[in-house]
Amino acid sequence: MENKLTHQDSLNLITSMISTAKGNVSQSAFHMILWGWVVMIVSFSHFILMKFQIIEHPELVWLLMFPTLFVSLYVGFKKGSQEKVTSHLDTIFMWVWLAFTISMALMIFFLYQKWDIISPMVLMFAGYATFLSGKIIKFKPMVYGGISFWVWALIAFYAGSYYGLLVTSAGIFTGYLIPGIMLQRKKNEFKAS
Repeated sequence: MENKLTHQDSLNLITSMISTAKGNVSQSAFHMILWGWVVMIVSFSHFILMKFQIIEHPELVWLLMFPTLFVSLYVGFKKGSQEKVTSHLDTIFMWVWLAFTISMALMIFFLYQKWDIISPMVLMFAGYATFLSGKIIKFKPMVYGGISFWVWALIAFYAGSYYGLLVTSAGIFTGYLIPGIMLQRKKNEFKAS
């Protein structure tokens, strides 16, 4: 027996699928907030450690990225395995951020010890991924966050390695934290409705 959907049933199904995809993608709010706080604090800490010459190798503070990576991967895989429906939108979103992560890792490997250009490059790549993600899920705060990353990248380029760390903290605040918190609020509103 063949089930035929009415026009209204079709619209309801499509609306439900779009809502599910938006709900899945909004899981990234956790990652934006996590990485936003960690990178902002570590970048600012690097600046303080360097300014006051507290330790010989202040760049070692960036090793805190590794535990953060493991937490992010664990939460991502756990939440991903709990999703009942994965859309094409979810897949595109995942590949954008995977490409970003690989590009960042390669860039840091190639440019290690060239702190004067790492900050603007990090901000530039973050702008690219955040801007694309905002366009994919049609969430303007992420689009604006991506644009703010590019503006901060220009400022960081001229600020140099020392003050570039402060610029990175500011860029992360406007590019990840603010859109991440707004996305979290939207996710909570979505769950409540």
